[in-house]
Amino acid sequence: MPRTAGLLALSPRLVLLALPDFAGTDRIVEAVLTGPAGQLEPPLSWQSLTLPEGRIHVLLTRMQPGLVPNAALQLSAAGGLTIRLTLEAAEDTEALLGSAEPGVLLALLRFLVAKALGAIRAAGDAELAQFCRRLAAAASATARTAQAVARCGRDALAWSLPGDAVPGVHILLAPHRMHRMVLADGPAILPDCGAHEAWLLPPGGGTLIHLPAPPRLPSLGQLGRGKDLRGRALHRAAQAELARRAAVEPAMQRLLRDQQLLQPTLPMHRHAAPDFPLGASLDLAVPDQAGGLFLRGWLRDPLGLVGSLTLVGPYGEQRLAPAALQRFPRPDLVKEFATAPHGGADCQAGFALHLPEGAARPAAQFRLRLGLTTGDEMTLVAPPGLLHPQAARDAILGAIAPAHATAALMARAIAPPVERLHALVMAGRGAPEVIRMGDAPRAPIASLVVPLYRNLRFLRHQLGAFARDPALREAELIYVLDSPEQRDEVEQMLRGMHRLYRLPLVLVVQPRNHGYGAACHAGVAEAGAPVLLLLNSDVVPATRNWLAPMLTALKRQRKLAAVGPKLLFEDGSLQHAGLYFLQMDGEAEWFNDHYFKGHPRHWPAAQVARRVPGITGAAFCVRAEAWKAVGGISTDYVIGDYEDSDLCLRLRAAGGEIGYIPQSELFHFERQSIRDHGGYARSLASTYNRTLHHRRWAPEIAALMARQARAERR
Repeated sequence: MPRTAGLLALSPRLVLLALPDFAGTDRIVEAVLTGPAGQLEPPLSWQSLTLPEGRIHVLLTRMQPGLVPNAALQLSAAGGLTIRLTLEAAEDTEALLGSAEPGVLLALLRFLVAKALGAIRAAGDAELAQFCRRLAAAASATARTAQAVARCGRDALAWSLPGDAVPGVHILLAPHRMHRMVLADGPAILPDCGAHEAWLLPPGGGTLIHLPAPPRLPSLGQLGRGKDLRGRALHRAAQAELARRAAVEPAMQRLLRDQQLLQPTLPMHRHAAPDFPLGASLDLAVPDQAGGLFLRGWLRDPLGLVGSLTLVGPYGEQRLAPAALQRFPRPDLVKEFATAPHGGADCQAGFALHLPEGAARPAAQFRLRLGLTTGDEMTLVAPPGLLHPQAARDAILGAIAPAHATAALMARAIAPPVERLHALVMAGRGAPEVIRMGDAPRAPIASLVVPLYRNLRFLRHQLGAFARDPALREAELIYVLDSPEQRDEVEQMLRGMHRLYRLPLVLVVQPRNHGYGAACHAGVAEAGAPVLLLLNSDVVPATRNWLAPMLTALKRQRKLAAVGPKLLFEDGSLQHAGLYFLQMDGEAEWFNDHYFKGHPRHWPAAQVARRVPGITGAAFCVRAEAWKAVGGISTDYVIGDYEDSDLCLRLRAAGGEIGYIPQSELFHFERQSIRDHGGYARSLASTYNRTLHHRRWAPEIAALMARQARAERR
């Protein structure tokens, strides 16, 4: 009598074979199977199942050539055993196994799920997921039922599990895929399966948990605001589960953040009465949205009544060491409490602190509890701190006056959260809108990229000067608007100038103000010339034919990666004849400065073309290939400052040199746009940028300036 092996297709990718038990197949996992197309390829996963009539062996493998009904199969086992089999198609699991006993079906289900999530890597195989759900339904004689209690966002539900459910790794058998879920005590937050029922396969030998198709459910917030005591208890437990998973799951963290944003907040509370023995305030408690928390406040404690500081959030408390607070002056408080009967404010009354793991889960509001020497407590309440990353970054940069920001305070309290938030701001950039006016030159000699931010005072003068210069007819003109609220005004102005001068123009409108570096990248993305010229909107040519000397220098001196022109103040004195680095008295950090700044226009030394340490970003002429090789201008600097010298240093590190070309002369009405940016002009942005620049380049700058000094002495 011929021997047969059952064949059941689980999905277009996977097949299940069932072989009868033979003498010598105790070590079936070592057996070799050969079909009409040759030896079966791994992965091959075996499992032995015990039936009432005996034992069988099942094999899960990928669909392979030759695995079809009536095909011959040869099994070679240990000891030289060779068995010839004929594949016979099975209609369903019962026909394949010869049994519908729930325990056997559950054992097969656990085998399939374990391999699908492991060696087979088929958790997302929709047909396999459907098969496993049918298998679970067939094996559900002793299944327990869970109850859906609330909707958690758009894609998840909170379930109340049976009382005997155990924590651990469960497998969710959803309609189209299988999920590995680590569940704790209390409610389970699971992906929404829509109108379909699903199953939970508990760890160990636990019985199945049935998840019926849910009825219409309240949101988790509605559950917490209801009057039903059980519902409110479930809400608290679900919030705790949400907070647990938010530490490792971005989707849960986003959901927790959204709930925090919508929940009612407490009014800010501080203690500032002059006749009270102490005073304090927690002015800012801003999460850096990467797990950390920035704090800023003040403390007046002339009699030493404060014995402890404890930060209190929705998910726990953290004791703060007073010595860890970075102190800074608050002259306003010294003046305000000068006549306080118990003593005034210390000259270093302000404090700031960054806790790298202080907000591992999103929290809208924090409190600071002051433990007093009497055993009493006082509580400060910060205003809500869950902000858009850009608003959070700017709030931290504006938290302390630049004059009071020491190097230690910048390094320990300001730079870490700003760096994290700025990275999120840059990662969230959207695609700009591109508006073309006229046909650009087919082979432009240069692409001029001009970022615009609010200040349009010089735009007509700049474009008029471009229009009067015949060389600019061979260049691309690309304007990048970094203040999108001015879109209509700028487009109308540029279209009018285009009709007047017949100059082809490109307007790139950024979706949000992301700073100078991002604007330059958006403009360069539309450029097609071999040379790029980054030009500020407040730079106006002093003469015609100013572009040619820079292009000639780049053409003749291949070592030059970038060159910069002579820039003049409004009164004709020198503003820029090359950039160099210096250290101020008593300062460790390197500052940027310009050669011969304030000297007469025709100062002899400024009339000489030469190699320089760097050039300003106000007029930065760079080879497109060199720009591309170093990744363009850095967007790590906030708004704008020091990214031009950073680019020079990266071009140098790649083997290029930087040149100054005095034959190219332009007026630069310095810093006209940046002064209109409140988030920059009155904040620590420049200090942060200088700190970042120094941290990256200090050794290279020191070596460069030492070489420069030796060259100048020679």
